[in-house]
Amino acid sequence: MRQRIFWNIFLASVIAAVLLGGAVLVTQYDVFEERIFSELESECGYVSAGILQAADETSYLDSLSSKNRITLINPDGSVAYDSEEDETTLDNHATRPEVAQALVAGTGQSSRYSETQLTRNFYYAVRISDGRVLRVSTAQKSLLGMVGVMLPTILLGILAILIISVFFSRYAAKRIVAPINALDLEKPLGNAAYDELAPLLTNMEHQRREIAARIGALCEKQREFTAVTEHMREGLILLDSSERMLAINSSAAHTFGADASAVIGAHVLMLNRSYALQQALERAKTGGAGESTLIKGAKTYQVLASTVEDKGISAGTVILILDVSDKVAAEQMRREFSANVSHELKTPLTSILGYAEIMRDGVARIEDTKRFAAKIYDEASQLMSLIDDIIRLSQLDEKSSLPEKTTVDLKAIVEEVCQRLQPQAQRAEVTLTCECESAQILGIPKILEEIAQNLIDNAIKYNRKGGSVHLSLKKQGEQVILRVADTGIGISDEDRPRVFERFYRADRSRSKQIGGTGLGLSIVKHSAETHGASVHLESQLGVGTTITVTFPPEE
Repeated sequence: MRQRIFWNIFLASVIAAVLLGGAVLVTQYDVFEERIFSELESECGYVSAGILQAADETSYLDSLSSKNRITLINPDGSVAYDSEEDETTLDNHATRPEVAQALVAGTGQSSRYSETQLTRNFYYAVRISDGRVLRVSTAQKSLLGMVGVMLPTILLGILAILIISVFFSRYAAKRIVAPINALDLEKPLGNAAYDELAPLLTNMEHQRREIAARIGALCEKQREFTAVTEHMREGLILLDSSERMLAINSSAAHTFGADASAVIGAHVLMLNRSYALQQALERAKTGGAGESTLIKGAKTYQVLASTVEDKGISAGTVILILDVSDKVAAEQMRREFSANVSHELKTPLTSILGYAEIMRDGVARIEDTKRFAAKIYDEASQLMSLIDDIIRLSQLDEKSSLPEKTTVDLKAIVEEVCQRLQPQAQRAEVTLTCECESAQILGIPKILEEIAQNLIDNAIKYNRKGGSVHLSLKKQGEQVILRVADTGIGISDEDRPRVFERFYRADRSRSKQIGGTGLGLSIVKHSAETHGASVHLESQLGVGTTITVTFPPEE
């Protein structure tokens, strides 16, 4: 320890002396630089005035007996004149710092170091009234060069400092080392070295305990914060006052396709440079509601930004990113559904009102009354079917209103539906066959019945005379497969992706003839989703359609 104290004191004294000497040298060199720039500025002033007055500026410049280098530069950076070099061989000077400054601000200055000559070149430039730039430069001994000149004197000074420091350090180390060597830093309060050290040792012990407690608390808070944020579905980003990321959870990193650990410390716009994110940040800065909508691919996100203030000063920003794609899609679907419902309800009601008005006013002949009443009855039946389907869809959307699922014998349900629809198939001159295996699933009997009902009903309605409908129910591993295949009119490639949309009809003229509501397949899809099942459609125009519902294993 004695040696360490000795060397510390020795090095400290040497360094202090060297730094003091260096500071003096640097200070003087700075004064020297200021004087050089002042001289160059003065020379630039009278040379630029002479250029503007001279009839032949080249002759004028050549006649100057200046010890400095004079360069005249065009506004585009090309060199028009140089007192030391052939201007045609020189590079464009537009990017030189002093020239660039002069072109913008009127004047500019800079200095550059030459490692080969140990000199520093000083440049001062001024923009004259015709837009050109006059630059005057000089080369002077650099700080390193000045040191080289004064090297003998400096070496003698360093030697004297070393000798004095050796004796001083040895003496101080002897006086200090003994009591200090006896200190027990593990138990600061157990030391009895210097009385002067008692407050220090007490503070050391207090701080040691306080630091240990704070570190423990911070680690615990960090663990809690990480546990909470990493399990959030929402994206969370914490920024400092410079909008650099302090923390980002996995959800936000996934949203922007970034590596959470790699982007810490980077500016938040490195994640996404969209206007939406910038807008949210700007609004948060002004104290407003930092809210905007970010569209990224097929996803829609709501970006919420809020400024965190400490004693009235912005300390950072919290950004919350919410995936609202489902909400936006649901809202769009609701608007479309409302519009479609209004249209579909008005159609039969308009017809009913028309026929009823004719009958009310006595315009209809007696022999037409029965026919009009039949039309009213058909339209009212269609209206009731439409209302029933709309109610069913609403119930499927509001899953909370559905009954509890139970273990269901799907074979019994399907066979009952097939038997019920046999007369309909016979009237349509369509052959309906069912091939069912025993299958138990977890479901809601009424909804499962509607799936089979809609699939078979559609297969019969959109078939041709002499066609066939084949229903099969089979187990495939732990899955249950319900398949309905027909030899009907089929669905075109254009219509196939949309047949499960609400109120969409592939063949509108035929749908009107047979009384379709356009909701059957939509009910099938929603009913299947209620049971965790998937629906797959295969169809060829003029050949037929096959719809397969795959139920997951019973949990």
